[in-house]
Amino acid sequence: MTETHGTVMPSRRQILSLCVPPCLSAALPVLPARAAGSGLALTTILDGEAALLRGETRLQLTEGVALQADDIVELPEKSGRLLRIEFADGLCLDLGPGARTLLAPRLPGERGRARAYLLGGWAKLTLPPKGQPALLLTPGFDAGGIDGNAVLAALPDGAGQAFAEAGRIELRMAGAAPIALKTNEWMSLPPAGGKPVVHPHPGPAFVQQVPRPFLDPLPSRAALFAGKERTPKSVGMISYADAQDWMDNPDPALRRLALTRWRGLLRSNEFRAGALMGLKAHPEWQPLLFPPQAK
Repeated sequence: MTETHGTVMPSRRQILSLCVPPCLSAALPVLPARAAGSGLALTTILDGEAALLRGETRLQLTEGVALQADDIVELPEKSGRLLRIEFADGLCLDLGPGARTLLAPRLPGERGRARAYLLGGWAKLTLPPKGQPALLLTPGFDAGGIDGNAVLAALPDGAGQAFAEAGRIELRMAGAAPIALKTNEWMSLPPAGGKPVVHPHPGPAFVQQVPRPFLDPLPSRAALFAGKERTPKSVGMISYADAQDWMDNPDPALRRLALTRWRGLLRSNEFRAGALMGLKAHPEWQPLLFPPQAK
């Protein structure tokens, strides 16, 4: 970024990455799809810290870890700068600071095809050449039909942003008509049920908020870890604080997933106490916390 008379101006690399003008996107080299090891996906770039929630365990994430469906990946707001996840079909998912993402969530219907559910933070999807259109879910909207590069944000209180860097995005959200974005268009969704607004190009607020690593195309690194997957180190059991936002999700289907996944943690006094205190936000847990008395 450069600054001129108090106005922040985008640098050349920002302009290239944000497709202003749109035709520049077509000039960028297209990378071939690479295999992502034996699992669903691999972590291939990590700048900073990241955690993996798998089952009932919290793990320290590193490059070269094979990921599975239902894994939750988190980047701390202050110490997690960039995580790249490369799927077996060549699709790349980049996560920015504060991102909290459930991979390949086992949801009913068409939403079960989603590559990820972004609970919070920023994500960038990059499809390989001739890749199948992708679907990514957030609390505020479902972003489907992604057939190029897309930058998405899940913000507090259901707010969000979506930017079609290259290709199209089909957005669906409660209480609003579907929205189709084409290359270079940007949608901003206000919090608390506000009406979405579509802009012909990303505004200064978006450019300033988007994670800096998203502004440059990144090479595939999956081949470097083929057959060399690393085992993440356990840092202990998942706490109630780790699980709470998933347990309290406004989407009942996500709450049911959390119940199935973490019901065994009620054996922990800390987890049980938290589940009791927050029972109003996750009523599905009541039969486990107060089982009916046998007659």
